Amino acid sequence: MSFDDIYLMKTFPDFNVTGFDINEYNKRFKEKNVIIHATSRDISYPGHWGCLSVKCAFHGNEYYESGKRAYTVNETNYLVLNEGNAYSSYIFSKSPVESFTINFSHDFEMQSINGLTGTAGKMLANFGHNPHGKIEFAEKLYKHDQLVSPIIFKLFSLSRQAYPEEIFMKEVYHRLAENLLLRQMEVHAEIQKVNAIKLSTRTELYRRLHYAKDFIDSRYMTEINLDAIAGIAHLNTAYFLRQFKNYFLVTPYQYIIKRRLYEAKKLFETSDMPVTDVCFSVGYHDLTSFIKLFKRYFRLSPECYQKQFRDQRVFTCWQ
Repeated sequence: MSFDDIYLMKTFPDFNVTGFDINEYNKRFKEKNVIIHATSRDISYPGHWGCLSVKCAFHGNEYYESGKRAYTVNETNYLVLNEGNAYSSYIFSKSPVESFTINFSHDFEMQSINGLTGTAGKMLANFGHNPHGKIEFAEKLYKHDQLVSPIIFKLFSLSRQAYPEEIFMKEVYHRLAENLLLRQMEVHAEIQKVNAIKLSTRTELYRRLHYAKDFIDSRYMTEINLDAIAGIAHLNTAYFLRQFKNYFLVTPYQYIIKRRLYEAKKLFETSDMPVTDVCFSVGYHDLTSFIKLFKRYFRLSPECYQKQFRDQRVFTCWQ
C-alpha cells in the first residue's frame, strides 16, 4: 500500500527471487518512509544497507547482526539503527513472529528530524552527526517506555488496518521522530554517568559498553567469552571489565548470571517447562549449580517457585 510519503509492506521481500534488484529495492527506502509489517516462522536476510529505522517484534524473537554486534528484538524492547549501517536479520521460530519495522527516508530524516533539533535542545549536538550529515542516534536495544513506545504501538495498530488514513499516519510518523530525539536527550543524561573526562569519550564509551550489554542480552543462553565481549566493544579486556563494572555496577559475569536467572524466573512464571529444560534453555549445563543459584537469588527452589505460579494460574482459570 503506497501513500505520497509512506509505503506499507505487508509481506517480506524475497531477495532470492530471479531478477531481484537490490538497488531498486533500497531506492524505495531512500525516497519514502516505509513500514514493514509481516509475519514469518523462518526467514533470513543477508547483510544489506539500511536507513534510519526502529525494529520491533511481537510473539517471538527477531535477530539482527551488524558486524560483530548482535541484537534480539522482542516484545520487551525496540532497536534503533542509523542510516548507512549494513546488517543482517532472521526469524527462526516454531510459531509465527510478527515483525514490525519503521523506516525513515533520507529526505524525511534530513528535513524533519534534523529540523527538530533546534526545538529538541542543543544537547543533541553532543551526539555528533553521521557521514550523511544527520543526527547520530545511540544504536542499542531500548526497553519499551512511555515516551517512544506508545507511538510505535499506534503505528503498529494503524498498519494493521485495511485502509489507514494517510494524514493520521504522517502525523504519527512526525510525533515518533520528535520523541526519538527526546529519548536521545535521556540518553545524553545516561552518558554523563560514564567515567571519562571528555564528553566525546563518554559518548563513545557509552555506545561501546551498550554494544557489549546488548550482545549479552541477545546471546546469554550461549557460551560467552570475556575477551570476545571486550572485542565487540572494541576495548582492551582489562579496561572493558573495569568500565563495564563502573557503569553497570556489576561485572560482565555477574550480569550474565542475572540475565539467565531472570529469564528462567520468567519461564517458571509463564510455563510448565521442566526445571532441567529451563536450566539448559537459559545457558546452564550444570543443573545442581543452576538450582543453587536460583535459590540464592529468589529464596525458593525452582520447583517451589514454579508451583507457586502454576497454582495461581489454576486458581485464575477456576474463577
